[in-house]
Amino acid sequence: MEAKKEKSGLAAFVKYNREKLRLNQEQIAEMAGVGVHLIRDLEQGKPIRIDKADQVLALFGHRLTATPEALDPYQVWYYFSEKAIKIIKRDKQEIYGFLVKEIRDEKNQITAWKVVPNINALQWQKTKNDSLTIEIKHDDIRDISLQTI
Repeated sequence: MEAKKEKSGLAAFVKYNREKLRLNQEQIAEMAGVGVHLIRDLEQGKPIRIDKADQVLALFGHRLTATPEALDPYQVWYYFSEKAIKIIKRDKQEIYGFLVKEIRDEKNQITAWKVVPNINALQWQKTKNDSLTIEIKHDDIRDISLQTI
């Protein structure tokens, strides 16, 4: 028995969005200006040209971009210090709070963060008591963004 081939994220994304719009492969191909075989190959996770994938993704308001595999600690420090943030850890745990301090190693590299969870924010603002913070290792962070209301 052959193992089921896992689809790529791109293949699943295109198929999901095509079906969400209730369109068939021929309709998407025509709208994107590509051949139906390209859509079939794309949805099956076969290799296709990047420019052609971008044509299809443009229909859904997306495009291919290069993204780093790991968060740059200095960009995190620059963009998120002392701001209301949402951290998603690699174990999928979500933490809402404020990034208040970076923790550095002997080489001055950022290795972790002190975060004040939202529930402790008002008290921390008055006291700056370190016991109200939690420490999160930088490598444990999968994603970080500003909190939205």
